[in-house]
Amino acid sequence: MNFNNVTIKDVAKAANVSTATVSNVISKTKYVSPELTKRVKKVINQINYKPSKIARSLKVNKTFYLGLIVPDITNPFFAEVVRGAESVALRENYQIFLCNTDGNVHREEKALKSFYEHHVDGIITVAPRMKEADLEKYFNSIPFVIADRPLNIKNYEANLVYADNIKSSYQLAKHLIKKGHQSFACIAGPREVLNVQKRIFGFSKGLKDSGFSEEKNVILYGEFNYENGFKLMNKILELKPHPTAVFALSDITAWGALEAAKSKGLKIPEDIAIAGFDNVYFSKLLNPSLTTIHQPKYELGRVAVNILIKKLNNMKEGLMKKSEIILESKLILRNST
Repeated sequence: MNFNNVTIKDVAKAANVSTATVSNVISKTKYVSPELTKRVKKVINQINYKPSKIARSLKVNKTFYLGLIVPDITNPFFAEVVRGAESVALRENYQIFLCNTDGNVHREEKALKSFYEHHVDGIITVAPRMKEADLEKYFNSIPFVIADRPLNIKNYEANLVYADNIKSSYQLAKHLIKKGHQSFACIAGPREVLNVQKRIFGFSKGLKDSGFSEEKNVILYGEFNYENGFKLMNKILELKPHPTAVFALSDITAWGALEAAKSKGLKIPEDIAIAGFDNVYFSKLLNPSLTTIHQPKYELGRVAVNILIKKLNNMKEGLMKKSEIILESKLILRNST
């Protein structure tokens, strides 16, 4: 038999079953007994049958492609989210189209339109910067999940998954106070990003509940990158006296802050304590190792795709309505505080 021209009819004949049975074994759309399933899969492997994805797509009206949008694929946080998303997609026989936007709103909008026009089955956008009203246009147009961002919209029909940004930021403030610090600073991301607002709120509340005024916490805004951390830490160190505890709202920003402090000859944590947010892998390898807040990055990607697949599997009943899943984050104490 010519392996390059093997058809579903050849599989059915060799397994002594109908083509419908072979199709159901492959698509898992209908129940097939374990005995027949085993027989069909054995024949598929023996004669090297490769199902036509195009034919399958036409039959079930799906492309088996998912669109995934991230702000910065070079950031280890988002890379881990992608890995989690892909693990579920591959298990469910979907392929992922990945788009990097560099945190640019116009590129986000372009990516969303492109995915929609190319008929992907569903879209996940991670930490989008777009306005909520612009995101809302897609909620009832295509299966759509927003990861790593809460919303302020009331009565929205969206599916969200994100980590708790407030509780652990509050715990970090309490930890730094317990260590004896009296003055603080936050190296934040963009002011308009809701996760930034949540992290600052949690940290500030921790300070306030311990009797510290707002003046005791300097907040500087920028981008979530190494260069911003380095630059803003230098500004903090120019203050007289400078804060003795710094909360960088992402690990990559914290890396820049650490290097800026060390370049000034400061000892960490003796002269200044520094903490991050995300708990990416390399943060535990720094010298000193970085105190940070763990976000379940891999799980974030996994849950987002699981939600999307659930929506796709219930299309006949209409798009799954509003859902909001909040994952736990936790404080990881290391040598930088």
